[in-house]
Amino acid sequence: MTSRRNRSGLGVALSVGSLCLSFGAPAFAQDEPAPLAPASADDKEGKPADAPAGTPAVESAVEPAKAATAAQSPAPQAPPSEETASGTSVEREKTVSMIGIEQLPGSAYPAVQTRGIKYGSLWLTFHGQQWPYMPMVAGKPGLRIGFSGSLWNDLSYAHITAESKGDSKQNRWTTQTRGVLRVTPTYNAKNGWFAQGNAELVVHGDMNQDPVTKTLGSTDDLFVRVGKWNVFDVTVGRFQGWEIANHFGMGLDQNTLERQGAWIIGGGAAKPTDGYGLSYFWDRQDNLLGSYAVHVYPTKFLRGELLGQIGQSSASTTAYQFNVRPAAIFDIGWMKLKAGLEYGKAKPQAEKTVGSDTKNGYGFAAQFVINPYVEFGGSYARGFHDSFTNDKNLPNVEASDTVSTYGGFVNASPGYEPLVLGFGAFNNTREDLRFDGTPGPHYGKVDTNDQFQIFGAAQYTLWEQLYIKFVFSHASNHVEDYNKGIYTNSSMSGRLRLMLLF
Repeated sequence: MTSRRNRSGLGVALSVGSLCLSFGAPAFAQDEPAPLAPASADDKEGKPADAPAGTPAVESAVEPAKAATAAQSPAPQAPPSEETASGTSVEREKTVSMIGIEQLPGSAYPAVQTRGIKYGSLWLTFHGQQWPYMPMVAGKPGLRIGFSGSLWNDLSYAHITAESKGDSKQNRWTTQTRGVLRVTPTYNAKNGWFAQGNAELVVHGDMNQDPVTKTLGSTDDLFVRVGKWNVFDVTVGRFQGWEIANHFGMGLDQNTLERQGAWIIGGGAAKPTDGYGLSYFWDRQDNLLGSYAVHVYPTKFLRGELLGQIGQSSASTTAYQFNVRPAAIFDIGWMKLKAGLEYGKAKPQAEKTVGSDTKNGYGFAAQFVINPYVEFGGSYARGFHDSFTNDKNLPNVEASDTVSTYGGFVNASPGYEPLVLGFGAFNNTREDLRFDGTPGPHYGKVDTNDQFQIFGAAQYTLWEQLYIKFVFSHASNHVEDYNKGIYTNSSMSGRLRLMLLF
């Protein structure tokens, strides 16, 4: 018999691109951009900025997730420019009407409700809104192409203290560089109907080939979306789902040393738990597993997503998989409530072959904005993984596990918008289903892997384009495992990120 704890709830750059740079406007402004002076060589230094979705992630939306967290400061501006009936800017309509190509302006990043304090991590998250928002120009149907993207460099250091068997203290230095070019062709028909494509081409500073794809570049988003602005859309392809319980504030960016925590690669220690944020099927899927989503916007305050995935499993090339992930966001600006569920199952493609892999979970978050000074939030998520490798309908007790993450963050802008300070703390836990029957200190227990992470961050924006962020973090990884033993490893790390958004 096995048991577990409470289981309640479940862009190709075009040569004409440079022509439109002098028409840009701050891409991430929640307020409409100021009227621009006549184009000149000096104007090019005021190019708009973009961010990951994700988190486009950014987070943001650059990587989401989705994104890496970044900030952008405002330059002195004249009074806001007029807004057109479609909600976009007069400058955008004039420019795009001439050439049909644009560097995405501030209106392409919607803020139906206040996203967050300016330049904070919530401000760089779109909370389920349709973006890039590129409605009809001058009342004429037609195809427009938008460009945006980012480039960043991380210099990171971590000192890891080890108690695990056979491991010693480590000093790790890494430099990571990444660039994203986003191309967004959009066709607008009458009455708000549209068809939109989005392609994010990625280049890496590490020129070694990826061990899996055998390439130097990669792709983030690659999707087609059809629908009606601010009403609904259907999105198909490769993309991230809505961020629900996986927003960590100004730190713990994906693929960084602080996110890894006290991890001794290749040593005797187990890999620390990365945690769970309703994230089994949130991220972009690889192999031949594609995503399909319906998004609805019934009111100004309520948004819903029904995300599904079907195809060849991302975990095994010999399995097919079906996933579903419904989520909803209630957003009134100063308060954002988010919740969702997910369920997925992978089975062998060959008939009469036993075994399956099932994952399900739930998560929710509450976030608050006291604009323009403070934003904060907390989240909780719990996931369950069951691996069946035999015909007796019994799980593989070592491969099956329960994971959870809870914690919160706070960001503050102390009266000076380009400067944002952040703090966060999150606890990640994992336990499998295998009870230890061997006499000793671990007798009668399941294997556990718990990691507590805490960070502080300071971020400053220069010239509206250059994001400078420093993150200091601490992680403690406590493991009780019948193979690895009982130990606690810890790490202290620092990271300096420079990111240019356009």
